[in-house]
Amino acid sequence: MTNPWDAVRSGIDAGDASAVAAAVLDLDDDARREVARELPGHLPAAREAAAREERRRERARQARWEELHERAARTGRPVHEFAEAYTVDEPSVWNRWIEPMRVAGAAVLPGAAAVAAWLNRREFDRGWEPADTDDVPLIAAVVAARPPEWRRDLAVRLARRLRGARPRPDRRVRLALRLLRESGAEPPEHDPLTLAWVAATASGDLPVDPLLDAMLPRLFEAEGVGRLLPTHRNWPAVLTALAGDGRVRRATLLDGCRGRFLRGGQAADQRFFVLLHDQLDPSPEEIAPYARDYLALLPAAAANVADLALRQIRRLGPIPAEQAGEAVEALLFRAEGRLVRAGLSWLDRLLKDPAEVVDAYAPALAAALGGESGDARERAVKLAVKHGGRFTPPAAAMIRDTVAALPAHQGARLAAVFGGEVAAAPEPARFVPVPLPTVPEPARMPPAPETPEELARITLSEYDWRAGERWLDGFVRLAALHRTGAGRGRLVAALAPLARHWSRSHPWAPWWDTADWAAAMAKELTEPGAWRRAHPRGTETVTEWLPDMRHGAGAKVWTLMRYAEVYQAHLEDRLPPYLLGTPTRANGLLDPDALVERIEGYERDGVQALPLDLRQALLRLGRTVPGEVAARAAALMSPAGRTVARWLIDRPAEPEVVLHWGTHQGDVRVFSEFVCGPEHREVLGDLLTPRFHDESCERLLAVLAGHRELAAARSAWTLRSSWPLNKPAPADLELLVTADGPAGQGVALIMAHYLLAGPDGGAVGPLLRLAATGGLPGEELGRQITVLLERGLDGLAGVMEALRTAAERGAHREVWQIMRDLLPGCLPGPGERATPAHTRLLRFAADVGEWADARGDLPVVAELAGRRRASELVRQARRLHGRLSDSAFTK
Repeated sequence: MTNPWDAVRSGIDAGDASAVAAAVLDLDDDARREVARELPGHLPAAREAAAREERRRERARQARWEELHERAARTGRPVHEFAEAYTVDEPSVWNRWIEPMRVAGAAVLPGAAAVAAWLNRREFDRGWEPADTDDVPLIAAVVAARPPEWRRDLAVRLARRLRGARPRPDRRVRLALRLLRESGAEPPEHDPLTLAWVAATASGDLPVDPLLDAMLPRLFEAEGVGRLLPTHRNWPAVLTALAGDGRVRRATLLDGCRGRFLRGGQAADQRFFVLLHDQLDPSPEEIAPYARDYLALLPAAAANVADLALRQIRRLGPIPAEQAGEAVEALLFRAEGRLVRAGLSWLDRLLKDPAEVVDAYAPALAAALGGESGDARERAVKLAVKHGGRFTPPAAAMIRDTVAALPAHQGARLAAVFGGEVAAAPEPARFVPVPLPTVPEPARMPPAPETPEELARITLSEYDWRAGERWLDGFVRLAALHRTGAGRGRLVAALAPLARHWSRSHPWAPWWDTADWAAAMAKELTEPGAWRRAHPRGTETVTEWLPDMRHGAGAKVWTLMRYAEVYQAHLEDRLPPYLLGTPTRANGLLDPDALVERIEGYERDGVQALPLDLRQALLRLGRTVPGEVAARAAALMSPAGRTVARWLIDRPAEPEVVLHWGTHQGDVRVFSEFVCGPEHREVLGDLLTPRFHDESCERLLAVLAGHRELAAARSAWTLRSSWPLNKPAPADLELLVTADGPAGQGVALIMAHYLLAGPDGGAVGPLLRLAATGGLPGEELGRQITVLLERGLDGLAGVMEALRTAAERGAHREVWQIMRDLLPGCLPGPGERATPAHTRLLRFAADVGEWADARGDLPVVAELAGRRRASELVRQARRLHGRLSDSAFTK
């Protein structure tokens, strides 16, 4: 007779869960007990067998790569030209023993508790679950032979073991739900189970789901359901349809929503339940018995719930004055402007009714008079004055008590009707300007390595551009310095480990890493003629190993082009003694006197400049040129010298940058166009060619340190992207400040983006330092803030706080320049509705205008100042207009 354990073990060792399922289904009780005894002890052996198999696969994979590299070396072709290269690293599933083990344990372990513990062993977890490892159907099949009560017990135990506030429908979840459905077990009251049911159940399956009746009430009780069911899922519509068909009770759904609202929670947690309530669309007759519940939601519920409650109360028609007064008062204490405005509108309607006893609304009116919103207080003052004669003395006393806390102009109007002592107008705080901060010079670039050993210790990485610059500069200098003798031997020995890397990297094209190019240079240095021997046909060129400029980040490919240029010069034995384009400052800038000195050395020694190296020097060149340096530049005679002199003495016109918004594959993008003259077109080449690739602002600035606007505009492509891409960060703003060149739309857009985040958003410091250099594009910054706000970004309050902080720290004149171009796009024009945000903006603008002693009319401010309605907005407009026009507005 065949040993039952042998058949099961064979299936486990083969990674065949189906074979294990077939084997265990045929076992009798004695055979099951025998397999159950052997199973746990086989775990170490199964793990070791899997590890051996993975080691074997890895050796085979390495052997295939070695074979491909050898073929590439023999034929002189890149590895990627062989079709086999794309199948070597095909993904494979490790630890195939896990699923057979799970199936076997579910079939043979005696108790439901033991099976539940077995299935949830940590070593059975997979980080990802490929489709061909789904063992849920097999486990369900093998446990189907167990007694019904046993299966119900297992289903409940598995359900209770579920964890997590945002579960994914993995096999633990699917197995627990499947067994609950198939066994008919009562689902345990366990929040993670409810969340798992929500996560794993499609809305279309709800009508036939056996768990629906048990789980539906828990939908309104479990924490986290609201966030797990975003509005794009179709659950509200399906549940509403089920209620209409009588499959579930409408009362269950409405009671559940109300209970959830009364329990409280953030707006995101309530969004699903608000949508479900809206889709159920209860009638006034269904709402009326629960009017007090909806009234109770007005003071403190999340804003979307309070909106819903207010809509339902309005549908009920007139309610008792005492309840109406409490409801209005609750709304007027809210922080949300729309709810405060709704409360005031409701109060206005109530007070207009001559049959109403207005005393019930005095507490609500007093609440509005004590609110923070100037417009809300103004509206409340008007209502109180208009209906003042209808309040009895006790109610009037309640309103009179608010007079002293009101601003003087509002308190005086209220006191004329109700009496009370008007507060004295506060003395305006005196603005004391402070100087802008000093901007230190950028730090010096670390020197080039002076010894071969120091060069060899540099680690090349695409995330450390300075290391790449130092390696390239050091290689050129040391290769020129140590052409023969012991020094050459030291250099060869130091670079030998790097040279060995070339044998693996060189067949692949293109070379995407500076380390690949450095290895090629090291190989040629240690074994002269290595490139020629690797390419015996002699038709290949170094440039063929460069990535296409259109297919990668421009700054990265540019750096690789510089390495390729040096490599080509190395192959042709025409390396210069040093490079022109190596920066002298750690931010990428190149001091003009250093460049002139380098060119002078070239001219003395008869060295020809490498073309791309010269272009890099011009892109990094600083703008401050002392007279003595300009005079030395004028005396340069070589073609490179005359080019440098032109850029130092009579710099070509700056490229014009134009930004426009669009989308790429449905994601928001900021596209940039560059209009350049012939000199900049020649120097920039394809660096700014349009490409659908994110760019690191820091890497771009390393190449374009003397042209910060070009770097900013190109890196802004992903500024508002929702994808995980390189995006300009506050740290990049600091780098843009220390770079050189005029700032325009690109710099302004990045700074505007972070100003929207308020004083702590990271833009105030760079704004102050850029203002201190005289390079802040104030008017353009105002326009870019307007663009962001018009695109629906919520950040006007943050912008005002950030700009106020900047003004108080010395940039008041620059902030006024920003405001001149911000106000026309943000203030309401004729016929447009004003909001409290407009009032706050204009009040701030009036403050800054006074601090900066601003002059020059603004039409949008003049139009507001000329309006007849004496609102707080109009008062602030008249205040600012009087400052700008140097005259008081008396209309």
